[in-house]
Amino acid sequence: MTLGPEPAADPDATPIVGTPAGAVPPVPGAPVPGAPMPGAPMPGAPMPGAPLPGVPGPGAPGPGGPAGARTRSGRTWHRFHYAVGVFLIAYGVTGLATGVLLWTDRRDEIEGYFASVGSGTATGVLVLVKAVEAALVLAAVAGVALRRDMLFVPALAGWMAGFAMFGVLDVFTARWGGLAEHLVYLAGFVLLLFLSYGLSAKAQLAGAAREAPDDPSAGSRGLTRTQEFALQAINRIPTGLTAPRPRPGRHD
Repeated sequence: MTLGPEPAADPDATPIVGTPAGAVPPVPGAPVPGAPMPGAPMPGAPMPGAPLPGVPGPGAPGPGGPAGARTRSGRTWHRFHYAVGVFLIAYGVTGLATGVLLWTDRRDEIEGYFASVGSGTATGVLVLVKAVEAALVLAAVAGVALRRDMLFVPALAGWMAGFAMFGVLDVFTARWGGLAEHLVYLAGFVLLLFLSYGLSAKAQLAGAAREAPDDPSAGSRGLTRTQEFALQAINRIPTGLTAPRPRPGRHD
């Protein structure tokens, strides 16, 4: 039984709004052609779990990753820092060895500085001094192994403080020969610290020049006045000593 005229059969029938004449009307609830399926991402939207633009993914090495740490640690390392580290290690090992071999003489020397203390207290002071010296040697070893020139600072500062302390004791005990010896060692370690500081500034400038060859002042912006002064002193050394070694190339 037909309730009314079909739109496609009767040309005078009123067509359904939004449906072309002669087309089959859409079934209610059916998906519209060209529309996204329910739950599908919109066109141009990032996929779920995909990293956003400019944001590194979970496995991407960031500035604090291993590569960044190696870059920062080697940026202020000069090849002459190996010589500084080897000297500190050799000096510390020699001091520890002589302290063991000449234990009685070192204890008597401590008793001479502290006349009111007994041999037991002098032994404890000597053990403490050698323990601190062993820690300074380990700091120097770590600096050479990790190529971290900043690890030389505790070793250098520790020995400088020790020589300064013994120099003060020499003044109070009127040991002028010991005072001259300790002042010479103190001056040597101050010079070594200054040299290490200048080498770090020189290596930092060289690294900045490689990173930004078009900006000659890129590395000098981060230098302190002390580093600039140390760098000027280092630059007065003959170029063949501190300049980077030329890499061997092919000659035609």
